[in-house]
Amino acid sequence: MKQKLLLIASEFPPGPGGIGHHAYSLVRALSRNGWDITVISPADYADAQLVRSFDDQADFRIIRYPATAAIKYIARLLLVYRLIRQEKFTRIFLTGKFSLWVGLFIRIFFPDAETIAILHGSEINLQNRLLRWLTHRSIQSANSIVAVSAFTASLLPDWIRHKRVIDIIPNGIDFKLLSSLDSKRPVELKGWPRLLTIGHLSPRKGQHRVIRALPELKKKYPEIHYHMVGRPINRAELETLAYELGVTRHVSFHGVVAAHEDLASWYRAADIFMLLSENQPNGDVEGFGIVALEANVFGMPVIGAKYCGVEDAVDVAKSGFLVDGDDPMEITTAVEACIASMDELKKESVEWAKKHDWKLIVQDYKSYLG
Repeated sequence: MKQKLLLIASEFPPGPGGIGHHAYSLVRALSRNGWDITVISPADYADAQLVRSFDDQADFRIIRYPATAAIKYIARLLLVYRLIRQEKFTRIFLTGKFSLWVGLFIRIFFPDAETIAILHGSEINLQNRLLRWLTHRSIQSANSIVAVSAFTASLLPDWIRHKRVIDIIPNGIDFKLLSSLDSKRPVELKGWPRLLTIGHLSPRKGQHRVIRALPELKKKYPEIHYHMVGRPINRAELETLAYELGVTRHVSFHGVVAAHEDLASWYRAADIFMLLSENQPNGDVEGFGIVALEANVFGMPVIGAKYCGVEDAVDVAKSGFLVDGDDPMEITTAVEACIASMDELKKESVEWAKKHDWKLIVQDYKSYLG
């Protein structure tokens, strides 16, 4: 008989979001290892029909929170309470901001249940003081605490870090699935070298830092071109910045590419992946940078930013390089290093990605499950 496990997530596919992608990958890996898993999650930012189709095809049970109730958070807590009471879950994963709060509720009403809090980054230091206190108190109440990077763990207040063991388990990828993707829509990108960032256009993702480095980069590489794929949240600001710096002809905005099959074409078409993530004053940070590993699957070296979770996603001088994202000279030197050692970096990048396959990562999570 399979052992039962509950995972409570603040987001989950087919909706967007890195926390949801991580939760889905973890559930799939644990399911393949013999666990009977139930997921509770909202279905935000996704078409209702697509959600139903996704849930029907999943090989584990997914229960969606009520979406529109005026007292939706109370309704969500009642749903969790009834499910745990009826099915007597004894081990529960919590991932995402609201899920951490639910963990505190579980600790009060089900003190014998073992809860494992998974921390990603931005949910830890919220601007609202009351919500920040609630989040920290909820994390403290968990039986076990897992952070996806050393940087994420460092965001916790001292009164938690000094009293609790914080385990670091990095994000993972499905290496076999990613490496086998073959899009029917191949991509040809202009320029050389061809720089690529995949992720919504926003200050946290750091596209503006790459654009600010282009005036220096084009001195060395006159045909350099920066390609951006993702939701155009602040495209207008980036276009204005490129114009002011005189690099408009060196940048392209490609919009959203939804399917992984199509993303594979973009990874294969570029030379260097740029992930110059910037920590935001409102607490929005890059907790790890899973796209760095995805790029590595396709043999693409990564230039990532220091002082954020990307540090854990890059094996320096093997899968790429880390730079001060505000230093154009340092970024230029890293691009030169990538080009000079491209053949070796391609091989080492793939090997680094293999080390983060969920088949390996899941073994660390299994240690919490008895």
